[in-house]
Amino acid sequence: MIYIYLLSIVALFPIIAYLLSQKTINKGYIFGFSVIVILFCILIFVGKFSFLGSLKEQEINIQIKSSISKDEAIPSNTIAEFEKHIEESLKYEWMRAYINQAILSKKLNTAEYLISYSEKYFKSPDEKFIFYSLYTKLRDSKFPAFAASNFLLKLEPISDCREFSGQIELFIMNGPNLPIAKKNFENVSQVSLSNIDSSIPGFDLASVYLNRETTELKVALRCLNSSLNLEYETSILFDQNSSSNTYKIGSNQWLKKEQ
Repeated sequence: MIYIYLLSIVALFPIIAYLLSQKTINKGYIFGFSVIVILFCILIFVGKFSFLGSLKEQEINIQIKSSISKDEAIPSNTIAEFEKHIEESLKYEWMRAYINQAILSKKLNTAEYLISYSEKYFKSPDEKFIFYSLYTKLRDSKFPAFAASNFLLKLEPISDCREFSGQIELFIMNGPNLPIAKKNFENVSQVSLSNIDSSIPGFDLASVYLNRETTELKVALRCLNSSLNLEYETSILFDQNSSSNTYKIGSNQWLKKEQ
């Protein structure tokens, strides 16, 4: 940018020399017009609406889209140009658009590279939620069989708890105290959980199945026709080759507590 200013100053030298000549007439008009032209040129090249900047952005955009079409990692020199020339406030929007484009066009190698590189641009809670959603879309594209992962809990009828409200939660053993799936239910013999029952996109049943995690199952029932509360906890190692698993709790397996 500095060289633009230096060239502008140099460009003034012949104009000044011409104005200093004794034979020059209308010096004020010539000087004013020259200054306006030079200032206009400076604004075009380095101002807020610089077409030079726009051309550079277009060049970066073309290079990144070219890498997406080839399904390859973005070259380091293109990333360097992106960091240097794209406004900080725009980097999040650009990367979000590129990741979506790569996933939709099934260029999953590029999408995976962009996901790993761009996480730093997703800063606010809403942006992080979008980032995890993009990660989930990428994972589901790579492993489509697990996109519809589910878990079915079967409950044997309990003689002294015919009417009840309940809650089921699944946790990763020795993991964060955040359920990968959670659901409330009433008076049913089967409860089905899926990826959409997670609190955070990507931290769900599919991640458990793919990563072969041991899972903690917690179920609580509040009996409406008696004074009983029922609880059940166990650890489960799911079938790692299946995106659908089932577990059954017998009527005599509950821990009973008085309300």
